[in-house]
Amino acid sequence: MYGGASMLSFDRSPSLWSLYPRILAARKPARVREGGQVPRLDGVLRGVRIDPAHLAKYRDLCGFRGDDVPVTYPHVLASGLHLALLSSPLFPVRLMGLVHVANHIAQRGPLPTSSSGELVAWLEGHRDTARGQEFELHTEWRQGSEVPWRETMTFLSRAPKQGGSRAAPEKVERPAADETFSFDAPSDIGRRYGPLAGDVNPIHLWSATAKWFGFKRAIAHGMWSLARCVSQLPADGPRTLDVQFKLPVFLPAKLVMERRDVDFVLLDENREKPHLTGRFSRA
Repeated sequence: MYGGASMLSFDRSPSLWSLYPRILAARKPARVREGGQVPRLDGVLRGVRIDPAHLAKYRDLCGFRGDDVPVTYPHVLASGLHLALLSSPLFPVRLMGLVHVANHIAQRGPLPTSSSGELVAWLEGHRDTARGQEFELHTEWRQGSEVPWRETMTFLSRAPKQGGSRAAPEKVERPAADETFSFDAPSDIGRRYGPLAGDVNPIHLWSATAKWFGFKRAIAHGMWSLARCVSQLPADGPRTLDVQFKLPVFLPAKLVMERRDVDFVLLDENREKPHLTGRFSRA
């Protein structure tokens, strides 16, 4: 794990405000050049300890009840480490423009709230697909020799459109729902969730800043939308989550989550456009 081409080591989470100017000013290409490669990049954040006040704010903002550490919560603790890796001079693609398209989370046991651990992350290589280049960023929460939580994030750098044609909207299979849950995504949710979660990407903050990057309005963080859905799933026991992010949520928005057994989907208020689809299970 530690023998890669580059290792970034931190005793506290890297500052967002020092990373984002470098991210926004990067002059890297949108995709790995032909014949190029993504070298192995490793990072570790030591002395990670859950702050009860921060955890309480996260629970409140994402709709969680009870005292357990949500399965999505370690992701926000690793955000600074993720940004440091993806903005490294050795990562050959610019971060702005990468789309978070999928997430896999596996929690094998309870996460400690009173002792410290470390977060380890790494990435290497890429995949050429019909829709563009994909990159995987892996993260583990380590508690001594135990790994109670791990995550794989998949990012996409879209290929240029051919001939100006627009792909047909993807259809999502939707069996009759056992449960539905409606909630609002307010216009300021990006400004509230972003600093808490370590992701102050301008596309989430204001419509004016989102327009710089081609969006008509600010869009919700995909991981907030996911957490809001997960807050309605059974909380007991270890679990795995597999999620595909579909259409962006333009703010403000009214949303509907439908669940059938272990499958769930997040839709617009008319239940026509899918924003994410997912499946959960006991690990």
